[in-house]
Amino acid sequence: MDKVLQILIVFGLILLFVYRMIRGREQIYRPYEFIIRLRAPLPAEVELRMVLAEDNRLETDTLFFDYEVEGRLTIYRRRQEARGRQVQELAVPVDCTAVAMDPVENKLYFEAGGYWFVYGQA
Repeated sequence: MDKVLQILIVFGLILLFVYRMIRGREQIYRPYEFIIRLRAPLPAEVELRMVLAEDNRLETDTLFFDYEVEGRLTIYRRRQEARGRQVQELAVPVDCTAVAMDPVENKLYFEAGGYWFVYGQA
């Protein structure tokens, strides 16, 4: 009986090790959420760091952000394929005049109606 228990414990540890190896390859995604609404203009140091979206699209090393004027932001995990896998869909302001990202703080900025809407990871 002791041998069977030892074999089951070793088998369980091997399964746990394999699971952690497979899961460790892909970084855990932390979802974005609304943080704050700020009146324009933003602080100068933030404006200097910001990367403006081209055609309402932003890209980082691991993520791809696609903004639609109807008020939807779709976030994809970047892969070698065209877009990759969708990881989050987020309601954002409608008809934004600017979409930008602060790569240092990893925050998204949406300008609409004289305000900046800030989204960040939880």
